[in-house]
Amino acid sequence: MRYFIIEQDKGYTDIPNPINWFYKLGPGDAMKSIQKFPDREIFLIHTGDNSIYIDFMTEPMIMVTEKVKKCLQLYEPNIRFKEIILLDREKKKSQNYFVPKFAELDCLTDRSIYTNWNYDLKYIELDKRKIGDKAIFILKGPQKRNIIVRLDVVESFLRRGIKGFILRETDVKG
Repeated sequence: MRYFIIEQDKGYTDIPNPINWFYKLGPGDAMKSIQKFPDREIFLIHTGDNSIYIDFMTEPMIMVTEKVKKCLQLYEPNIRFKEIILLDREKKKSQNYFVPKFAELDCLTDRSIYTNWNYDLKYIELDKRKIGDKAIFILKGPQKRNIIVRLDVVESFLRRGIKGFILRETDVKG
């Protein structure tokens, strides 16, 4: 089976901009901070006239639209989500997103290569035996949150027209 790192497509430049999110999220890892929030939270944003609400975002935390949430639940039915409402008061617009709580797996082989003081992975090799049947998960180890998706999930995203992500293929041993 093939696996990919999935990231937000930085080519989308006119997306909603957060307003003082760091006051709510606090210092450190936004994904850990959000787990302390209630099941539904409102975050203020500013949007431009042509802003696009992409389906997959990773800044300041992993957030997906309802379409992505439903797709993920087909492959990983036990994923828990927190709802985030992005609200632009000025334009009176809102958009619901969901923050998934992905499993973290320690499945990198010794051949994987880190860069930038263990922040990024230059070369990724996954150990298939440690992945099991997981379709989407976060790599445990590097400081940067790397989300890994299986090929069938990616194909499902593409069939549904999900936008806002890019992929980088990984190597798999075993």
